[in-house]
This record gives sequence, C-alpha cells and structure tokens, in this order.
Amino acid sequence: MLDTTEEVAESPHGAEAGIGDVVTLKSGGPRMTVMYAGPVGFASGHWLICQWFDEHGELRQDMFAQDMVKMEPRLISAGSVKMRMPLRRV
Repeated sequence: MLDTTEEVAESPHGAEAGIGDVVTLKSGGPRMTVMYAGPVGFASGHWLICQWFDEHGELRQDMFAQDMVKMEPRLISAGSVKMRMPLRRV
C-alpha cells in the first residue's frame, strides 16, 4: 500500500504568507492580496508585497514584514460584505 502522508515543516512563527494569500495588518486595515513573498535585498526576514483597493477604489501597493500581518480567509461570507450604491446624477 502506498503511503500518501506528507510531513509539513512548520515555521517558528506559524504559517508564512505566500502569493495569492489574503492578509490584513495586525493593527487593522483592509484585506490585501499577497503579490510577492520572500526575501528582499536590503533586510532580513520574510517580506510581502501586497495590493488592495483603498476607500476611493484606487489600487494601492506596499511592502510589509511577515510579522506585521495576519492571515485571513480567502472567501468573504455574504453577511460581511458592505455594498456601496453608486451616486445618482441629477
């Protein structure tokens, strides 16, 4: 019989975010999608380049250390979605 189990090495700080994961800052803020995850030339550690849309619908991007963010579920429950209605022009 084939052994189908895999051993998964755990990071000392928990799961590290990877490309496509959804994160938020531990201090609060919008849900962000990880576009890059890994080392950078000017600092040690695991860094994330994240993108999100701000309150005006503008695409934003910034870089954060792994320990500044927490993982979020990729899916948003229907009850937590806030719809904004477009303004009507007169």
